Amino acid sequence: CFNSPTLYGAVEYTSFRDQADITIKTNYFGTLAVTQAFLPLLKKSPSPSIINVASAAGRLTILQSQDLANSFTSNELTVPQLSELMNKFVSDVVDGKHTESGWPNTCYGVSKLGIIALTRVLARENPDVLVNSVDPGFCKTDQNDNQGTTDPARGAYTPYLLAVMEEESEDDAVSGLHFFEEREIPWTYQ
Repeated sequence: CFNSPTLYGAVEYTSFRDQADITIKTNYFGTLAVTQAFLPLLKKSPSPSIINVASAAGRLTILQSQDLANSFTSNELTVPQLSELMNKFVSDVVDGKHTESGWPNTCYGVSKLGIIALTRVLARENPDVLVNSVDPGFCKTDQNDNQGTTDPARGAYTPYLLAVMEEESEDDAVSGLHFFEEREIPWTYQ
């Protein structure tokens, strides 16, 4: 997958146009497919939760169109509508008109923007499941040739906390939120 546009020289250069489809299919549609497959089983659990791994690259402010931002943040957004938006990004990239349509020049960022939006939609549509997204930070891993600034254990800590969290009551439900370093943060990262 194209979690790093260059994979630090491990693969040949792939044009932005060619990155769009595989990145959105892998990061957004792959996450959606796995979630949909497991959701019936999760709902049988006494404390079901979904923790989606996102990134600061998916912050809402990457969108250059207020209409797009409004679409992604709409309280009426559905999974099919969100998937349509993700496909629209890919088709706009392929057609060479993504910037004029208000999309950024980052396939990875849009894929993670989709993950954060998906988290919010799933939380709203499945109130009996805790659904949150988390940014682990730029972790030192083999994928980035250990150039990251965050120790992987540190990056895994917030997802761990979300995984073991149990709600005391429905009023205590922490769902549909985005986290970084043990705290909820706004989608804008501001």
